[in-house]
Amino acid sequence: MNEGGNMQLCPHCGARMPVNSHYCGRCGQPLYGASPHELTARAGTGGEGGGPVLDPTRLAGPEVPAGAGAAYQATVPAGEAGPYEETRYGTEESTPVTESGGAFTPAPPPPPLVPEYGPLYPVYPVPEVRKRPFFRPPSRPLLVIGAVVGIAVLVLGGVLVASSLLGSQHQPRLKVSSSYHVGTLPAGATGTSLRLNGEGFAPNSQVTLYLDGGALTGNQVRTDSNGRLQANLSVTDAWKPGQHTLTAADASNNRVEQGVTVVIVPQGQAHTPGPNGAPPDDASFKVAFTVSNGSQTQSGTLTITGHPDPVGGTVCASYANGMRDDGQPHTLSGETSDGFRYQETLTANCRGTYRTGKISYEEIYSQDKVTLETLTGTVTCTAAPHTVKMEGSFVDATHVKGTFSSPLFSYSCDNGESSQVQATTGTWEGQLSS
Repeated sequence: MNEGGNMQLCPHCGARMPVNSHYCGRCGQPLYGASPHELTARAGTGGEGGGPVLDPTRLAGPEVPAGAGAAYQATVPAGEAGPYEETRYGTEESTPVTESGGAFTPAPPPPPLVPEYGPLYPVYPVPEVRKRPFFRPPSRPLLVIGAVVGIAVLVLGGVLVASSLLGSQHQPRLKVSSSYHVGTLPAGATGTSLRLNGEGFAPNSQVTLYLDGGALTGNQVRTDSNGRLQANLSVTDAWKPGQHTLTAADASNNRVEQGVTVVIVPQGQAHTPGPNGAPPDDASFKVAFTVSNGSQTQSGTLTITGHPDPVGGTVCASYANGMRDDGQPHTLSGETSDGFRYQETLTANCRGTYRTGKISYEEIYSQDKVTLETLTGTVTCTAAPHTVKMEGSFVDATHVKGTFSSPLFSYSCDNGESSQVQATTGTWEGQLSS
């Protein structure tokens, strides 16, 4: 079989390719579109093509000069020439020979065809990647800029510090201290005073104090030459119990921004003195008293036991004759005005309070039995339960004055007789003993 009739030449590099190849196996260029090798597409043994003849109108690209085309057409062997038998597809072939056996040098291949249209996708240049050095010393202009910025920062910082110092001189501050406290807050009551310390006010200036935003009249406070103040602020009964905010401002309207919280309590609470200087509500003390009921007098001692606010103190009593309101029976002996001897057994309990300088006391008798020796024999009489009351207030820091009252009650005797004890009232006075 003559294989040369099934080969064609690449119009670009001259390599031999099978007739059904579309691209050159050596240069990779398309095999269609070049006119010089149109006639070499197929060559049959009898001079007639064994396949379809290529249509020159389908070829693309510029026309190749006729001279160059003749040179390439001469390389196609005629008939059953043998040089193609040892040629491999897509590789460089051996030197072609002419019919007379001499060597043949083919013309140089034409330049590659350039398509009339651009590539399908645009091609952008790849940017060159440069590595930045780990540290680059600043140039002289940057050093100058940095120095300028540093100076500006220092100047600004100095201005801010100076402004802060100047501002602090005109930002008054107020502190309040007291001998009394509710928790950690300073406290006071009517009759006590709060200690004020302030600074940052205008020198030698009148200062107005404000309680919950309202000016406190009658409190003359003035700063010294350094803008400081020290004063005692008296608490009056116009200050209602509860928490309050205390502020101040000088004549130049330099005002305390952060007020101080104080607590006002009723007199006697928070260990403050009661009215007239009476002991605090939580204090424990004793009062020696004397009750006067007409021509009769009776002496005893009131014992006040203090408790934390707001309970106040509790009150109990004991008497000079040995009677105590401790819930235990106590027997007393005596003689009536008629000369009859008697024994009286009493059992009483105490109930009482002490708050804001006032004593309120109750003596509750649950047992009152009298055994009387008479001419006709012994008579036992029992009284109905009754309560004796005492109330009083401190008139100064050590003295108490008050009233006494005993209700109407009756005795029932075992001889069938009964008697009544009339209600009585009286007064009593006491002296703080401890």
